[in-house]
Amino acid sequence: MRKILLLLLPVIVMTITSGTTAHAAERDPVKKAIEARQAVMVLRSWYAGPLFGMAKGDIEYDADWASTLANSLKAELDTTDRGMWPEESDYETYPDSSRTLPEWWLDVDGAEEAEKAYDNAVAQIAESAGGGLDALRSAVGGLGKSCKGCHDGYRAE
Repeated sequence: MRKILLLLLPVIVMTITSGTTAHAAERDPVKKAIEARQAVMVLRSWYAGPLFGMAKGDIEYDADWASTLANSLKAELDTTDRGMWPEESDYETYPDSSRTLPEWWLDVDGAEEAEKAYDNAVAQIAESAGGGLDALRSAVGGLGKSCKGCHDGYRAE
């Protein structure tokens, strides 16, 4: 039960806090798109964080929980982000809302490569996370590398 509550916590928090920003986003569809993709990133970090913690030894390894978290990352890949990345929803145009650099839209090949690297890393960790701590540790590095690769090239500090 505790694990289910932990997995649902980000959804509850986003539901509560979205009311305060929903009115502003309704008036600006680009801000609404930015908020939607930020929510996806919050979920990704929510699921990935404990996996990194287990790999580092900060959190006790739990095969079932690791598998659930990794499969949640994988399930998120099956959702669509169409509409969440309109042009000019970048940091330069929306410095108070977005941290995505304009290079995301300018370097289409690089952005697609970064997305594929993340997809592959998620598939690998979903396959191995529940198979023991060593298997998790071998896969979590690829996940971290894929996140860092995208953040280094396409996200403002």
